[in-house]
Amino acid sequence: MSFDRQIDQVCPHLVVEEPLYVNPDRRTIRPLRPIASADSVMVRMDGQYDAPSEGTFTPASTVGSRRGPFNIQTGVNDTFKVRVGTAAVQTLVLPASNKMPLDRMVDALNAQVSGIAFNLMNGLVQVKTIDSGPWTRFFIEPGSTLATLFGMGLNREYRGRQVAPGWTLIGDPLTLSDRPTRMIVFDEPLLSAGDFVEVSYNTVRQECRRCGGLGVENDWRYGNDGNTGEARDEALLIQEMQKLFYTLLGSNPFHTWYGTGLLETIGKKLSMSGLVQNLILSDIQQSFNRWQSIKKQQENDAGQRVSDREFPFQLLSVNLQQSTRDPTVIFVNITIQNRSFDPIVLERGLKLPLPYDLLGSTAQQGAIRQSLLNYAPSGG
Repeated sequence: MSFDRQIDQVCPHLVVEEPLYVNPDRRTIRPLRPIASADSVMVRMDGQYDAPSEGTFTPASTVGSRRGPFNIQTGVNDTFKVRVGTAAVQTLVLPASNKMPLDRMVDALNAQVSGIAFNLMNGLVQVKTIDSGPWTRFFIEPGSTLATLFGMGLNREYRGRQVAPGWTLIGDPLTLSDRPTRMIVFDEPLLSAGDFVEVSYNTVRQECRRCGGLGVENDWRYGNDGNTGEARDEALLIQEMQKLFYTLLGSNPFHTWYGTGLLETIGKKLSMSGLVQNLILSDIQQSFNRWQSIKKQQENDAGQRVSDREFPFQLLSVNLQQSTRDPTVIFVNITIQNRSFDPIVLERGLKLPLPYDLLGSTAQQGAIRQSLLNYAPSGG
């Protein structure tokens, strides 16, 4: 059974890491697109760390300057005295050991202490509070012989800090209700007007750059297992027909027979609708026959298995209908039957080129609606 990478995807309208500078007030960030969902907003500061809406805080911490493992001697360098916040002093003691493994040493210290944690950083010992924020602190007391052994300062207090203030989404009352612009406003001014943020968020379909408002993007995606999605059976037939019918004939220099002249034919005068209908029908029929011949060669000459549900057996009908709302929009409806005799409908709205497209721009031309995702294959 043959397959292809699945390229027809529902667009999530996701803007990823949009770089923005803070306004002169050092508090306001204005995204370039409307934010459709407040829960989707993610802010990253200066390309270094994430900044949730409640703010970003660091714990009180210090790192030793001497790399282990260490020799622990009873009564010489076996004691660590620390006071966390306003709590009582905690005295930690290690047993005597020659070249004590660092992971074992850290586990022994963590088993005796509360409010802080010992960690390893490339052979260096780190001490940090469990909680984060400017209100967190700990004090290494004099007589902490283990702290001296690790290369930490004695008789001093270490405090956490606030890295980035919290922020709130504020709606702009001067924007349209269907495309509400929201600004990110920090609770406090940032330290510098040169700070920049990278904002990820879901936007509205009309403003999405990924799909151009189509709601569908044609690109494969990778799953959690690192593999791309696969199209098989009816899904494969639909995808192959889509690529065949809506590819410009001759645009593939290696397979000049591939595609149709549909996008060129659809732009002819609407007064010639009867002639256009016949040209489109003939063009699609010829392309369908060419692809059917390819599938037969794949099955017979190449010896590959082609399932009945993916084989293009018959072109049943082609209908062309002008939109009643927009005269520049034409809906093309194609019905295909596979070898399992299941009717498969391909429908797409095509937009005729606007006057300024004659200068060479095709930004306003092409597919504007896709309804294939509503197709539910039958059994068989």
